[in-house]
Amino acid sequence: RKEIEEIINTFTTYTNSSCDSGGDSKNDNGSVTLLPTGSSIRIEKGQESGDSGIISNWPFYHEGKWWVQDISATLPAIGLINGLKTLNNQNNKMDHDYVDYFSKLHIVDMCAAPGGKTSQLLAAGFGKVTAVEVSQRRCKRLQENLHRLDLEERCDIVLSPGQDYTPKLNDKKVSGILLDVPCSATGTGNRRPDVLRKDSNDVEGLLQIQEILVNHCLDNILEKGGILCYATCSLLKIESEDQIKKLLTNRNDVETLPFTHGEIPGFDDAIDESGWLRLKPGVLDGQLKSCDGFFVARLIKK
Repeated sequence: RKEIEEIINTFTTYTNSSCDSGGDSKNDNGSVTLLPTGSSIRIEKGQESGDSGIISNWPFYHEGKWWVQDISATLPAIGLINGLKTLNNQNNKMDHDYVDYFSKLHIVDMCAAPGGKTSQLLAAGFGKVTAVEVSQRRCKRLQENLHRLDLEERCDIVLSPGQDYTPKLNDKKVSGILLDVPCSATGTGNRRPDVLRKDSNDVEGLLQIQEILVNHCLDNILEKGGILCYATCSLLKIESEDQIKKLLTNRNDVETLPFTHGEIPGFDDAIDESGWLRLKPGVLDGQLKSCDGFFVARLIKK
């Protein structure tokens, strides 16, 4: 018997009329539940033995209709997308033609592999998405994933350390950056207990990289008025809240664009007093209770 539980993200946003979000609906792969964001589906534990436990054998995998991504990991891209919609509303007197607006924007996904967040950005319809990844091995995986999803041709993949990347001279100005920084990954400890064994020296090196990356993004990549979503899958404040507090103290050209209640269905209780998202495993209700620990701060460059 295969004991698996996966969350898949799709190109389609479902509603209660097309999937029962309050309970389970059965299909050939077992129990399926729509999560509150509308585009993520939880495949419950309890698959029968055989090919059904192999992800690549699930329906529509090879057709590129979905990808595996924890619900927490979807939030930085959702936050960036929503933030850019908010700016468009403010600048264009509530013009909701996001298709035309997004088609004109250049978005950068730093530390992009394996590609779930990049796929979200491409699916949102941005005119240009640049995915930056330092690891050649992970960059290959990113390319393979985007190829399966038929998104490869719409993405500029750059193999480079994030702190060395700057847009090409003929590129559009960068309106948004998704920066999911290298971190201790302690928020994934429920699935990967080994990450909880990192020592203080490991974390100290990560703190330096995080600070270098976020400042480089603000100094050399993001245009004035653009949005940066800083994210970690860490439970440690020193990698998350403390890094953003330090950034806001040291710079006068950036401020928080807070998350608002009702913005991301199911996650109101994860919004802290600063307007940032802080997810802790076991805290949210229902199907979100087992989500990974995560932190997201949405910032705007003044």
